[in-house]
Amino acid sequence: MLHLLRRSIGLKILVAVGVPSTLAAVTGLLWLRALTSHGDPRDDLTFRLALGGLVCFFLVVAVLHVLSVRLFLEQPLRALAASMRRAQQGDFLQRVEARGDDELADLARTFNSTLAAVTDLHARRIDDGVTLRSMEREVALKSQLESRVRELELLHRLAEALSDSLDLETRCVKVAELAAARSPGSPFALLLADGETEDLVIRSGAGIPVELLGRRLPAGTGLAGRALTARTPITVEGSAVAAAWLPLGTPPPAAVAVPMLHQARCVGVMLYGLTSISSFDATAARLTGSAALLVATAIENARLHQSMVRLSQTDNLTGVQNRRQLFSRLEAERERAARFGESFSMLLLDIDRFGALNEAVGHVAGDTVLRQVASLLVREARAVDLVARSGGEEFAVVLPRTRAEEAARFAERLRAAVAGARFEGAPGGRVTVSIGVASLPEHAVELAPLTDCADAALFAAKRAGRDAVRVYQPGQREDPERGRDLGSTGRA
Repeated sequence: MLHLLRRSIGLKILVAVGVPSTLAAVTGLLWLRALTSHGDPRDDLTFRLALGGLVCFFLVVAVLHVLSVRLFLEQPLRALAASMRRAQQGDFLQRVEARGDDELADLARTFNSTLAAVTDLHARRIDDGVTLRSMEREVALKSQLESRVRELELLHRLAEALSDSLDLETRCVKVAELAAARSPGSPFALLLADGETEDLVIRSGAGIPVELLGRRLPAGTGLAGRALTARTPITVEGSAVAAAWLPLGTPPPAAVAVPMLHQARCVGVMLYGLTSISSFDATAARLTGSAALLVATAIENARLHQSMVRLSQTDNLTGVQNRRQLFSRLEAERERAARFGESFSMLLLDIDRFGALNEAVGHVAGDTVLRQVASLLVREARAVDLVARSGGEEFAVVLPRTRAEEAARFAERLRAAVAGARFEGAPGGRVTVSIGVASLPEHAVELAPLTDCADAALFAAKRAGRDAVRVYQPGQREDPERGRDLGSTGRA
């Protein structure tokens, strides 16, 4: 009974109204009984009639009361409770029917208004969620765009730095400087591959010992060698770095080697020290890969430029400087001598009887002799001297800061070295040379007269019997026989 009372508000109202009414009715009956208890049959009938009427009235009132409670209270409350349960489960679109203007109808309308407000709030929450997700996507896209812009800025700066100079060494240094600026404190090394041996040469770096620059690493050595062979980036960390990083100094916590590929050929390797492998994410991998392609192209262009410059400055047959480079150096030495009041000398050297040698052994053997003579001159000359082929079998040597008497001694040493050497292809393996010496400003102050003085001295050496050295003497330029074909006593 108590359980039912707790669960039903209608039963509570029936009990609350019915119990006092029943007690009042029973009290009235007892009072009536007391008034009619004198033994008169008419009083007894009256009591019985009153009791029956009271019972009938009580039953009718009880039935009407139950129906009224069920109709006007329990059913609306149950409908409201059912709606609340559906709302609790997330159904905010259903509504409770509100009839009349009583408190329950007002409660239903209030509940409906609450559901409407919750529905609006839920809709706004959905809209806010969509907006928030859209904003998150926009923020993520913005972050990606900013990251990409930073990458492009770095690549642009790299391209600008590499375009400043066509010199290979300068470009290598620029790459190391940019790598150091991007990751301060992290070691970096740029290694270029030797096309013939596939050895790696350390060309520039940051955070590595300076004495390592120029060091050659055998093919396959360390992390860089492995990346060169694999043609793909390789990362290592922890204890594996020590063996992989050698011989580049103190190993970092982690490292990555990125090969520089140009048209399927590996130009070299960029070696980065890292604080951890996790720092080398997809963005870093993409950036270093793009940088490797850019640097590889720049290095190949610099090498091509060097090759073109070398071809434009050197003689194709002998490999020494050509006539254009000879006069360019002579002009530079003339300006320097004029500015600092110094001297410089030039030698004109001619292979004796080279025409007869060609006729005897052929032009192929003659070309071989020319190459051997050029190689001997380069070996004997100082690092500051210039050896050039001025034409045919004639060579020139420019001697900076050298006076005539010093030049004469050097020319005599050259003559003796040629006379004492053996030449493949030459008859008897022997070749001799004649050398003319002239100095500026001792013999001339301009290049054209200086060259003519050296030529006149060479002609004098030929006339002296060849295999000789002659320093220019006044009057040699005016020798009337210099312009004539003198046969065995001429320039041959």
